[in-house]
Amino acid sequence: MKAAIYREFGSPDVLGYEDIDDPIAGPGEIVVEVHAVTVNRVLDCAVRAGEQTQRGVVLPHIGGVDPAGIVRDVGIGVSNVSAGDRVALLSRAPCLDCEHCAAGDFKKCSKSTMLGVGRWGGAAELVKVPASVAVKLPGNLEFAEAAAVLRHGPMAHHLLFDTGNLQPGQTVLVMGAAGGLGLTGIQIAKAAGATVIAAAGSDERVAVGCEYGADFGVNYAKQDLTEAVRGYMGGEGIDLVFENISNPKTWPKALKCLRKLGTLVTAGAHGGGKVELDCAFLYHQNIRIFGSTGNTDKNVSDTVSLAGEGKLKAKIEKVFPLSEAPAAHRMMEGDVLAGKIILDPTAG
Repeated sequence: MKAAIYREFGSPDVLGYEDIDDPIAGPGEIVVEVHAVTVNRVLDCAVRAGEQTQRGVVLPHIGGVDPAGIVRDVGIGVSNVSAGDRVALLSRAPCLDCEHCAAGDFKKCSKSTMLGVGRWGGAAELVKVPASVAVKLPGNLEFAEAAAVLRHGPMAHHLLFDTGNLQPGQTVLVMGAAGGLGLTGIQIAKAAGATVIAAAGSDERVAVGCEYGADFGVNYAKQDLTEAVRGYMGGEGIDLVFENISNPKTWPKALKCLRKLGTLVTAGAHGGGKVELDCAFLYHQNIRIFGSTGNTDKNVSDTVSLAGEGKLKAKIEKVFPLSEAPAAHRMMEGDVLAGKIILDPTAG
């Protein structure tokens, strides 16, 4: 098979387009013919550049954390999918060797690794994974769309509902509104009956958030975020902040948008990660702050259902053939306004 493989860390030019041996499905495993996989700024580009050494990537390496495609082969003991099924692959892969995996409780695997980071991923014509990470797709959901929405949809559901307890009729501020997680959060919150405010650092990015369903928009590079949000709400605070930036300039402003008993949920730190916390506001207003990652099976199925109904869409910036992986990485490292970059190993 062909793969976008690198044998040293560095610029996008270290990505080779090489022939390597086809993977073979072992017990509990499947081999998937990849039709789409996203390129992510951190999990692909920063890892390839050698900026994520804490993740323990072993060279040579093939990235690609969220492939989608067609099951080509199944190993012994696999019953949840069959050859020919259209699937997307979740990124957290169990080891299949520990006591939890032996009991079929893959979510509790103590040795799980991330596809495309801790093990070879989907930037290749074929990828081998534990069958438990496969999610069957409805026939109307394209592979590129599936790869993109399954990257962020389950986590967004988890943050909004399991962590943030979002209810119909509530108000939500989505930070980083034009990013993958932000756009996903906007659509899921709207589908749940919430009023949504999209916040981003440029007029263009705010416009993207509004295009995908937000009721109001705030450019926090031009406006005072707290004043603008409370202005939209008639001076009142909002119920929930959906935060995935952790920028020291915007995080305190987002927190102050909350009403009494409001909640802030966060799952990102690419804006710096260390922020100021006004503890007086925190305890006087009985604010709840939760950081959380991961997802549940229900979060996954809800994402697939919403996407299948056309209520959750991905913004696809560009699709590259696998042979042009270096160009795809360079584009992601540049100034991408919004949306996902996709590699398609089946493209010419």
